[in-house]
Amino acid sequence: MTRALLAFAVLAAACGNGRDVVVGEDYQVVLDPLPASITAVDVLVVVDNSGSIDAEHQAMIAAAGESLFAQLTGDLGALPDLHVAVISTDVTTGAPAVPGCTNTFDGRFRTGNGTVPCTVQGSYIIDSPDGSGGRIDNYDGTITDAFSCFADLGSGGCGFEQPLEALRRALDGRYAEHAGFLRPDALLVVVLLTDEDDCSAYDPAIFGDPNAGPESPLGPRTSFRCFEFGVTCDPDQPRVHGTKSDCEPREDSPYITPVSEFTDFLDALKPEPGLIMVAGMMGPADVVEVGPEPFDPNLTGLVPSCTRPETSYGTTPPIRLTALGEHFPSRFLFQDLCEATSTSQRLRNITRATTGVMSRRPCLLGKVGPATTTERCRAFDVAGTVRTPIERCAGAGGNCFVIEPSAQCEYTPSGLAASYRGTLAAGHRLVVECLAQVE
Repeated sequence: MTRALLAFAVLAAACGNGRDVVVGEDYQVVLDPLPASITAVDVLVVVDNSGSIDAEHQAMIAAAGESLFAQLTGDLGALPDLHVAVISTDVTTGAPAVPGCTNTFDGRFRTGNGTVPCTVQGSYIIDSPDGSGGRIDNYDGTITDAFSCFADLGSGGCGFEQPLEALRRALDGRYAEHAGFLRPDALLVVVLLTDEDDCSAYDPAIFGDPNAGPESPLGPRTSFRCFEFGVTCDPDQPRVHGTKSDCEPREDSPYITPVSEFTDFLDALKPEPGLIMVAGMMGPADVVEVGPEPFDPNLTGLVPSCTRPETSYGTTPPIRLTALGEHFPSRFLFQDLCEATSTSQRLRNITRATTGVMSRRPCLLGKVGPATTTERCRAFDVAGTVRTPIERCAGAGGNCFVIEPSAQCEYTPSGLAASYRGTLAAGHRLVVECLAQVE
């Protein structure tokens, strides 16, 4: 969709809903707290186990003790009622076979790389209160040791990463050993670690024709096929070199599964839509350029959107994965692999965002930045399906809301929190929407 058509669509939709209108912009939910704090969380870590991301993969494992488990305990006062599972991004590509993409785990919970036995009884980690001040767990040693063993998957995974299909297979009930991991009243947190976008395919023909040349319908068998057939930009000419704009998932692809199938699947897992959160460590999605393939300049490929400090490898823009996260507007936090921040700090920020959702911390998540102001936001007193508008604070008066920097929100991209100057009735919550520029 072109920028002009998108602006017109936003205008028409806003008018039809009686919403404030800013041409080219629309309101995004940035704070929608759960009705009550929760203490149970199911964490599914989706790891790209191809060779190019191994440095960050190993750094995440090394950081888990302090940046995940100790941070959970510090933020909440005790380790929550916790389930943790790990899957890889490799899914069998089908026929014809692709080297490294056969006999994959296809969304099964991983218990390490098979070289060192993990001391966990089961396919996922359990650490829960026993109701008497103690804990019930299913591992020997520490939870950090258990996770480190589970998450060490090696670096020989399939180069056509399919994290969304792996995620669906992990949670759709096909594997008996996964029973009990997903609990209806727990917050499901999906954590993605990858340096490439999703290539989940419903037609394995996209992985065929290994000897295809640049002029063939599929093009050479490289990851560029995932972009060409999985993403659409303006103009929709994926093989033409140059900077691309307005890129979004292709919903009518003849090969790649629409992202909407995966968001619909996740939505159906929970009775309460606020019980799903998506976090990730990946490259930026807003820098898209087609040019010579970095490893073979005679081929067309995606120019790396950035180069990571930990390695000489670049990242490709995760347009499909970002769209998945943005479907949960006040429940996603993506950490840029190319920023001068340690993997430990990225994981810590994701953990703090998780505990913020669990404890109803008023920090803004989603498509907002430090420049967001009270004037660019609107708020509602929400009880059930009833939404009552709240005035912006104009001075020292009460019964109004304000957006302002907060030390407790330093882990978010904006560092901002929403405050209500007044008292909300029992069972009511403050929901905030802010304007985000349409790119």
